[in-house]
Amino acid sequence: MQSNPPQNNMLVQATPQETVAFIKNLQWHYRNVKELNSFAITYKSYSSFGPQSYDYQHPSNAYRRQESEFDLAKKQYFSHMTRGGFPGGFLFDANEFQTGMNSYRYDNNGVLYGKAVMKRPNNSFDREVEEIDDIVNIFAVRPILMLENIEDINLAINVEKQLAIITYKKMKQEEVSYQFNLLNLNLISMHRKKEDRTMFYEQYVYDSGIEYASHIVYQTGKSSSVYTIENLTKKQQINPMKLSIPQGYGGIVDNKNKALSSEMIAKNLYLINHVANDRYVVFKVHSNGIMVFGAPRSDKVSEQVMAHIKQKFPAKNITSVYITHAHSDHMSGLAAYAKKGITILADEYTSKAINSFSRFEKTKHLFKFTLFTDQEVINGVRFYLPPNSHARGQSFAYFIEDKIIYEGDLLEIPFDNTIASYMSQVEKEFVEYLEREKIEIKRIVGHHRNGNISPEVMQAYYQKNYGQQPMNEMANTAPLAY
Repeated sequence: MQSNPPQNNMLVQATPQETVAFIKNLQWHYRNVKELNSFAITYKSYSSFGPQSYDYQHPSNAYRRQESEFDLAKKQYFSHMTRGGFPGGFLFDANEFQTGMNSYRYDNNGVLYGKAVMKRPNNSFDREVEEIDDIVNIFAVRPILMLENIEDINLAINVEKQLAIITYKKMKQEEVSYQFNLLNLNLISMHRKKEDRTMFYEQYVYDSGIEYASHIVYQTGKSSSVYTIENLTKKQQINPMKLSIPQGYGGIVDNKNKALSSEMIAKNLYLINHVANDRYVVFKVHSNGIMVFGAPRSDKVSEQVMAHIKQKFPAKNITSVYITHAHSDHMSGLAAYAKKGITILADEYTSKAINSFSRFEKTKHLFKFTLFTDQEVINGVRFYLPPNSHARGQSFAYFIEDKIIYEGDLLEIPFDNTIASYMSQVEKEFVEYLEREKIEIKRIVGHHRNGNISPEVMQAYYQKNYGQQPMNEMANTAPLAY
């Protein structure tokens, strides 16, 4: 694998006649591409988790396995996606499809959406095809095979290295460069200049009349992913049953562009809905100001939350913001608070992880922290640091008087309270910790999807997956190390 496009000091510019001849050779070599309008592909991708890892100092890898079918002429696709490798043992299994202008996603194990069907963007088909066009070499070359104007192409040859390099401007905007092996015309790499994105194509295989690279390294800036294609085959059509919502699934949900709304869930305690479409933020009004719980996604999202709170309580100032753990989707909105002088509530490890996050490189000098230790109480809120396998330093907030918990990624219950058929390791740990510590709860507010998890639903979830009550399980379970 090469980390950057190779330097070519012996390049010779091809004549127009040589360019025409080379393109004709490419068109002959890739002549079957035009016929491949309906196909099935199975691939797996691996990428570094970076700030989503258990410990930011030791990044881990996540994977996605996708079994997809495409009909390019009808603009239809179906995908079965499995995502795993997440710290804490989360496993997501869902199906997604588009036919016409309708695109939907639904769960197979009930972890994310329960029995609900999520509306997907109308351009989902185009987005899926764009990924395939990048990772599959025979589709990556298609644009230059269809170019009619030879003046759009620049061809250079390096005979010593047996390389042919084609550069052209896609739609007069994006410059794309291809490197081919002169001997067998296999694609070696493709580079999109505008996005600084490079694909390296390796380990060619020949299967069912199709030759393709089975190992692809995908680099964007400093980050990289690895794709492994398990198979690529022609198909006549997609089974129509796959392009419809199965029986047993509920209504269609579209979370996009919903305005923030809030409700009082206890005295001086408020829940904000639809934060970044499917997240929950809590805020607590106290004598000296307002505490906010959760800073997801972006500064824009945090600014929307702060504006909403200010509208409800114009005479009160936000004094602090708390995040459950230092994963990027939970902390990316912290800079907006820091710019207003608002203190961040976190444990010592999480504060260090926040300061190491590359997104905060230009703003971390503004960050002020109030550090808490396990079970410390601040303004009537007890902060627990339970041993867990999802994120080092992960905590949850317990509103003592109201017996309400605010947590992120320790318990994932879909908003329709479906009892999922798969329970992650970290969720098991969390339920057993609550039992072991004898923490009395009336309600759990999850950062993701469900703002009202009852103790009964939590117990039913545990029992379905482990066949017994948590206390029975705990008799033979030693606590994890912090």
